Amino acid sequence: MMNSEVDGDRLEGYDLIAVLMLVLIAGLDTTWNALSSAMLHLATHPEDRRRLVAEPALIPTAVEELLRFYAPVVLTRETTKDVQLGDTTIPAGELVLLNWAAANRDPEMFPDADKVIIDRAENRHIAFGTGIHRCLGSSIARLELKIAIEEWLGVIPEFELDDPESVTYSTGHIWGPRVVDVVYPATVAAARS
Repeated sequence: MMNSEVDGDRLEGYDLIAVLMLVLIAGLDTTWNALSSAMLHLATHPEDRRRLVAEPALIPTAVEELLRFYAPVVLTRETTKDVQLGDTTIPAGELVLLNWAAANRDPEMFPDADKVIIDRAENRHIAFGTGIHRCLGSSIARLELKIAIEEWLGVIPEFELDDPESVTYSTGHIWGPRVVDVVYPATVAAARS
């Protein structure tokens, strides 16, 4: 970023700090919620977990599908003009919910939309938003998720939820599991200590 330019001007001073803070803060809770959702899925779907262990090259495709299915962000925007949506008029100045997770479950866009298909070939999800509101950190989030899943499965290929009742969720505009306690065979722990 120290060498970045916008319209021929280098980012400096406050502008550079503001962009760095945005990248740092924007990627924290969204990425850990996406990773928690992925780990919860893998803990409760052993067939998907075992397939990724056997076919690690599939992990980037699986990351996209997990992002589609468990999109962690729900944002609001304010309408700038009156909008007619079906029989309803949404007046200017109203807050509207952008439920990207719901859009990612559209059966017209995604066959078997309510299923996680870790090798889904065509996956034009909008878990990171779209257009000018697309997430600035989407590339690094994908990379972090890919590396985390690869490294975890490389060390702990077998695991399951310790207690399904102990899973807790965050609420608000960033959604996902906050606590996902897992257990794994003692032989794994002994081999790694």
